[in-house]
Amino acid sequence: MSTESTSDKKSYHDKALKPKDFVETHFSHGQVPMIEECVVFPVRELHRMASKGLLKGSKLLDFSTGATVFQLLPLAKTFKDIYVVEVSKDHMEHFQAWLDKSENATDWSHASKRLCQLDGNREDWKEKEEDLRKAVRGVVTWENYKTTPLDPKVIPEVDCVLSVYMLNTASETKEEFQSILKNLVSRLKVHGQLVLFTVIDMSFYKVNEHRFSIMPLDEKTVQESVINAGMVIKQSGLMKAAEPNDLVDYSGVYYILADKVSE
Repeated sequence: MSTESTSDKKSYHDKALKPKDFVETHFSHGQVPMIEECVVFPVRELHRMASKGLLKGSKLLDFSTGATVFQLLPLAKTFKDIYVVEVSKDHMEHFQAWLDKSENATDWSHASKRLCQLDGNREDWKEKEEDLRKAVRGVVTWENYKTTPLDPKVIPEVDCVLSVYMLNTASETKEEFQSILKNLVSRLKVHGQLVLFTVIDMSFYKVNEHRFSIMPLDEKTVQESVINAGMVIKQSGLMKAAEPNDLVDYSGVYYILADKVSE
């Protein structure tokens, strides 16, 4: 098996990154040492926001990393219309495979079952997944996200924008991070909400034998970028990494809940 040095790290868009391998390396139950941080923490916080009525409206736009599903499960009953945006055809097809219950789809039942526990087991986990499938109105690609806002003919104005781990995964500089964020919230109504999860102080992640680069971010930079995008921060929180591992090198998972106050 070949290995790569730090200087040979690949990007998120490299063909070596297969969506199914990526999500099952980093987000699958029983295989990932940091599952409580990278999956359960966002599920718990999003469930809390939805349960307390902090997220309002009917339309949600999701721009998250790796064709993941777990972040949408807590929001399927809050938002009637969910639009999923992926950066490539491969990622779009992998998300669609879950919608279609394809044999090649990633199993997200561990996240669905954890959500049931948060809800007091009032609903079967399979019903949670069906609620989400019914709410998804479309899965589209956004390949030029660094330079061009989403087409309003494809994605309508939404009440909430959700992004989990995507922005610093897709960015190479702080300026790109800011530009992508502004392009993303351009589809957000004034007084709408942004929920942003990022990894802090992370420079790489591994999938199979490959190392992929990710732009390191600190909390202050994320806060400044959100404010510069016309948002007012309402809440934020950090879950520190419990222990180092050889898959990633982040120090914690950070979230911001913000309201859009201007175009």
